[in-house]
Amino acid sequence: MCMCTASIHAQKVAVDPAIGASAQAAVQKLGFEMMKGNFKYGQERMYPRWKRRLAKRVGSLEKLEAQLAAASQQRVDMRLAVTAFRAAPPTAFFNVWKSKKINPVTGVPVEDALGKVIIVEHWLAVVPTTTRVRVPDAKLVGKNYVLEEQSYTIAISEKGSNIWSFLTGMKPTIQELRSLFPSLPRGEKELGLPKSSAREIK
Repeated sequence: MCMCTASIHAQKVAVDPAIGASAQAAVQKLGFEMMKGNFKYGQERMYPRWKRRLAKRVGSLEKLEAQLAAASQQRVDMRLAVTAFRAAPPTAFFNVWKSKKINPVTGVPVEDALGKVIIVEHWLAVVPTTTRVRVPDAKLVGKNYVLEEQSYTIAISEKGSNIWSFLTGMKPTIQELRSLFPSLPRGEKELGLPKSSAREIK
């Protein structure tokens, strides 16, 4: 078992290695889809509460989806390509949210044998990532640059489901993370957030 600790405001979580492997594999799948040019995959698996927040910020869900589609098309037009992606084991896990269990087919809350609506908890995992992107030179035909970015993906899953969604679309700030999940600690170190960086690969 691995123990991920948080500040006094967040719950300390003991995580079975299989849960960590599940989160890592889900983020790796996200990366593989980006390598194939399927940026819509991340949009379709955006964490619903985060998606609603971004939609409210830009005016509507339709406007958000149009902006995301335009960003994906811009990558295609610029001939940007994700050439490599690696998801590492999560650096931290937190209990972050309780909600009604919803039947994914009917959209109706699930009840137990006594007729009470089942309440489920959610994991939040911080998954470090390494991404390499090939960027064509705007002036020299045939010349490309390769950039390597060290970053992370926030993955969220209902406990027991191993179905992960992501805070994609734009990277949330710590303030935005804590606005979504007030129990989270306040600092990067306590959150287990890896330092983000980028460099050109010669």
